[in-house]
Amino acid sequence: MSVRKAKLEAHAKINLGLKICGRRADGYHEISTIYQEIDLADELEFEVEPSPGPVRLEVEGADLPTDETNLVLRAAAELARRRPGGSWRTRVRLVKRVPVGGGLGGGSSDAAATLLALDALWDLHLSRAEMWTIARGIGADVPFFLTGGTALASGIGDVLEPVCQWEDPVGVLVVPEVQVSTRWAYSQVKIGLTKRRGCGKFRSFLRLRPRLAEWGRWLENDFEAVVLRAYPEIGELMRLLEQGGAEFARMSGSGACLFGLFSVPEQAVRAAEKVGSRARVVQFRFVRGSSQGPEATDVG
Repeated sequence: MSVRKAKLEAHAKINLGLKICGRRADGYHEISTIYQEIDLADELEFEVEPSPGPVRLEVEGADLPTDETNLVLRAAAELARRRPGGSWRTRVRLVKRVPVGGGLGGGSSDAAATLLALDALWDLHLSRAEMWTIARGIGADVPFFLTGGTALASGIGDVLEPVCQWEDPVGVLVVPEVQVSTRWAYSQVKIGLTKRRGCGKFRSFLRLRPRLAEWGRWLENDFEAVVLRAYPEIGELMRLLEQGGAEFARMSGSGACLFGLFSVPEQAVRAAEKVGSRARVVQFRFVRGSSQGPEATDVG
């Protein structure tokens, strides 16, 4: 049988806001966040021989493991367990463009792209429910990348309500030289063993659809206070974005990446040039959802 091939982009995400709502008895944290897919993406190429064999991974652009600790191979292994006879002989080439460890979900997005590609190339054709179950088992934000677009997330980040985005700003992503440990960041946020449903103003934000210049009133990130205190250089980069005309600037997730959103493209270009002397910058746009999840609606 002939070799089967596929090429997919695995887009990054930013968190427009993030509230930590409580700590669960199992050690995980209940959160509320708004995920937004952006057009910065890794590239994955798949070559499959329809015969039993291993899955091999090659990585370009970053020093990442190519064993079972990589989420690409973990996703492939989960699918192989659901296929009689196990995996088909597969070569995966991953070109990393999404910064690693910056709160952009690159590894989770790579895993989701692998699920989508190998489900088709291995003739599995799993149901939507099966794919989402597998994705949740790999990581809390992997299900989002099966859906993409914009989504209000709760639980540990795995309960999704896709919504319609009403703005189309130009974004400037800033990648500081420092890295922030997610585990450390959670340990620094003081919160009790509670569950507070509906924490934050995100539902009101999505219902009212304010203009971009007003987003800062609604969208908080609970990690910013502790991270900016420990890493003042990140705060300085955020101030440069705001001075450059960003109508909304935030850290993504637990950092260290941050972003500014601009209504005027020329201001985004000038801000990127200014901040680019201090850190790596990437301009981006929002991406609309498309693939596996439920249809996007307005959150009431």
